[in-house]
Amino acid sequence: MEQIVKIVDTREYPSIDPARMGKFDVIITYQTDAFHTYLVTLPKDGLSEEKIKEAIKKEMTEREKWIGKDIKIT
Repeated sequence: MEQIVKIVDTREYPSIDPARMGKFDVIITYQTDAFHTYLVTLPKDGLSEEKIKEAIKKEMTEREKWIGKDIKIT
């Protein structure tokens, strides 16, 4: 299913991944609608629109597995 998302903000910061010390990552804030805002983090090096789309699609697919699921906590 096709969905339009709006990129709200991008922020660069030094990576906290030990394997990426000295490199930068980018936090991308996006909205699926006025009430739902999410974040994805990607390496800055090699960042492209296609990689952003792939990351958002992967996150949305994972999130959809849990939406509406009832979990009993005891």
